[in-house]
Amino acid sequence: MNILYNIRQKGRVTILMILMFFLVAFSSYTYNDNIGQIDDLSSEMYSDRLIAQNYIYKLEKILCQRKVMIAEQNATKIGDIFKHDRGSILGLLNNYEKTKLTKNEKIQFQELKKNVLLMMNFEQKYLLGGNKDLKRNMLKLQSESLNISLKQLDKLAETQMSIGKQLNEASKKIVTFSTLLNQFDLAIIIIIGLIIQGIIFTSRSAVPKNAQNQFLN
Repeated sequence: MNILYNIRQKGRVTILMILMFFLVAFSSYTYNDNIGQIDDLSSEMYSDRLIAQNYIYKLEKILCQRKVMIAEQNATKIGDIFKHDRGSILGLLNNYEKTKLTKNEKIQFQELKKNVLLMMNFEQKYLLGGNKDLKRNMLKLQSESLNISLKQLDKLAETQMSIGKQLNEASKKIVTFSTLLNQFDLAIIIIIGLIIQGIIFTSRSAVPKNAQNQFLN
């Protein structure tokens, strides 16, 4: 009877140990998965948000310089800046398009790109224009496209900020969930440990009693 009792107790301890092992393994897997998600969010935050925001800032700076030159009506400076920044604008548009964009961002960007290319077409016609009337007309059209482009850049910047905020909140939720899960796992492990200790103590306490009863008989 004593042997059978010990086997049962050992069986319970074994089951609890196996349960503890799977709990630790699950906790480790969940932790690594959460770390991976946070790493992905951090990478997206840097590569597709901060860098993209920098492209928007640089493009907006170039367009603002154009607006100042046009306001000053300095023909020489206008011609020079139209020639100088064409490559920079196309490069920034190309780089921004390579970043990870949401569906809404893609629509906004395509509208911006279309309008910026139209603006640059007016600039090219301005540079090639042979008379003042044509130049004046092209400059007017360029100015209209420029103002629209600046407004579109502001919308893109707002969208970037909004998505960046969402990514930050998602990262916080993952960290909070991971912390709660670790605390829960620790509590379960402590409870299982106490149960195992109780089983071992009960098993040891039962042996002397059985032996004493056999001696009395």
